[in-house]
Amino acid sequence: GNQNHSFLQGWTQKMTAAKKTAAPKTEATEAGLNADLTKGAREYVARTAASVKERNDSAYEGVTKLNSGIEKTMTRFVGGYVGLMGEMAKAAHEDVTKALTTVEKMASAKSFTEAAQAQVDFYRDYATTNYDRAQTVVAAGRDMVNEGVET
Repeated sequence: GNQNHSFLQGWTQKMTAAKKTAAPKTEATEAGLNADLTKGAREYVARTAASVKERNDSAYEGVTKLNSGIEKTMTRFVGGYVGLMGEMAKAAHEDVTKALTTVEKMASAKSFTEAAQAQVDFYRDYATTNYDRAQTVVAAGRDMVNEGVET
């Protein structure tokens, strides 16, 4: 039993000595490993943040371009609409002016034939003018659509 005891005691002493000499290396290795992990984690976070920033910048540029395109299209549309409304107001004014002029001609006519001719002239001119206006409106609408498609 004594021999066994001394063997165990010697073995225990060797292991304790090994632990004491190995302990500083293990702690140093763990510290290095922790430093590597920390450095790796920092690099990963930095790369991820840079990637997210690039995506954010890209998304912002895309939205800005889309917004700019919508703004240009709406500006053209509103401008075209305002122009069309102005043309309609002008056309209504011209129509009323021509109608009143026709009424004056008919009232001052010396004969039924002269009055009838004034009315016929009014309707012929009115039809021609409105046909021309309709063509102008269609052309303006086509131009607005084409400009919108090009944007």
